[in-house]
Amino acid sequence: MWGTLTDVSLHGCYMEMNTTFPVGTKVDLVLKSFGIRIQARGTVRTSYPFLGMGICFAEIEPGQKLQLTQLLDALAVHNAVSNGGSARESGMKGCMGTVDPRAFLNEITEFFRKNQLLSREEFHEIAKRVRRP
Repeated sequence: MWGTLTDVSLHGCYMEMNTTFPVGTKVDLVLKSFGIRIQARGTVRTSYPFLGMGICFAEIEPGQKLQLTQLLDALAVHNAVSNGGSARESGMKGCMGTVDPRAFLNEITEFFRKNQLLSREEFHEIAKRVRRP
């Protein structure tokens, strides 16, 4: 059966798939991503019919565990690049370095008097408004 790997760790994974198995089912997995192929045995821990299932790795050989670590490293690098992590963080650091802390705190306090949630973009906009000259 084929599914889409949407979450993975050293301990298990979540697979989106239409056909799922009941909790407790033993499965043999083959995970493929970024040219890395991993074989492991697992046990279904959560199952959502027509959506997917969470699988806990039960048996994974040392060589396969090394492959899994390499896959996790590749995914971490890919996510940092696709999310613009380092560029975004450096942009925020540059913005925050020139902010008047008292004015910034006042703006944030005022924001939360009117709102419950603050997005990253709203945070960034507040920081821009209270920059020191």
